[in-house]
Amino acid sequence: MPAFTVSDLARRVGADVLGDPDRRLTGVASLDVAGPEDLAFFAREAMREAVRGTGAGAVLTPRGFEAGAVRFSVLKVDDPQLSFARIVRLFHPEPAPPPGIDPSARVDDGARIGEAVSLGAGVVVEDGAVIGHGTWVGPGTLIGRGARIGADCRLGHAVSILHGVELGDRVRVHAGARVGTDGFGYVPGPDGAHKVPQIGGCVIGADVEIGANCTIDRGALDDTRIGDRTKLDNLVHVAHNVRIGTDCLIAAHVGIAGSCEIGAGTQFGGQAGVAGHLTIGAGARIAGQTGVVRDVPPGAEVGGTPARPQRSWLKEAAHLSRLPDLFHRVARLERRAGADGDEGHVRLDGPDDGSA
Repeated sequence: MPAFTVSDLARRVGADVLGDPDRRLTGVASLDVAGPEDLAFFAREAMREAVRGTGAGAVLTPRGFEAGAVRFSVLKVDDPQLSFARIVRLFHPEPAPPPGIDPSARVDDGARIGEAVSLGAGVVVEDGAVIGHGTWVGPGTLIGRGARIGADCRLGHAVSILHGVELGDRVRVHAGARVGTDGFGYVPGPDGAHKVPQIGGCVIGADVEIGANCTIDRGALDDTRIGDRTKLDNLVHVAHNVRIGTDCLIAAHVGIAGSCEIGAGTQFGGQAGVAGHLTIGAGARIAGQTGVVRDVPPGAEVGGTPARPQRSWLKEAAHLSRLPDLFHRVARLERRAGADGDEGHVRLDGPDDGSA
């Protein structure tokens, strides 16, 4: 494993150093388990007790951190977690498969393969497909006819990039994902549902990451699109004709129904669902397990089912937790009202004459 000094790492992330700049570091770890040759990070107040007791050799901290008397070197940065993510890559560089085509791979004569491409065992590349320079394709992956894969992409094993799909440069697709499958399009008829041919495409921007076992449908007529730098967690479903903007973060088990427009920078918590033909404004935040059934304005924070402003949803959840106690209190009041008679009391069950 490579080793770096504190000053080496500080130069790479623009850190100010307190303590020994020549301390040698050989790895990264969390505050709780880090040893004297490990780098850790402190990013929020909840981690303060952990940072006081850490055995780390160096810690990334916010610039305003008051170090006091500590045993470790301090690297002060604007964003400790972001700097930590960048440094992790230095200690754990991604293993590169050797360029070349495995003997068991099948590449159609009409396909075009760029330089320094690696095709693993059992890969199938169909007619008219194009694979850009430096792309890695894992074992058992299918690149369909006419698909276009950009440069320096990373496709895991058993991935399906179906016909006509376009991936930008540096896209990552993890194991088992399916990109360009048919959308769920049917027209009811007297003899059952009739399939609507899905003849649109699927266009994925640059620097997108698609998690394991995601499914992204092609458009019915127009293209399904995912903007640059958007990240999908595992098991996300994107239906036909959906358009997702740039820099979105979508957690696991999210489902987005057909023809939705998702604005740039939107974030989805796990298991959220979006009904079809809706617009989610740029920068919106959708809490986990939210059911979105109407448009969401830009920058809004919503939760619950149906989705409503986050503050309202949290208040309602708090009130719901009090319902059993309130029920028993009302029952006691009703019993007391019945025992004492009606005079001077308001009947909680309404008047007997049916006028209310």
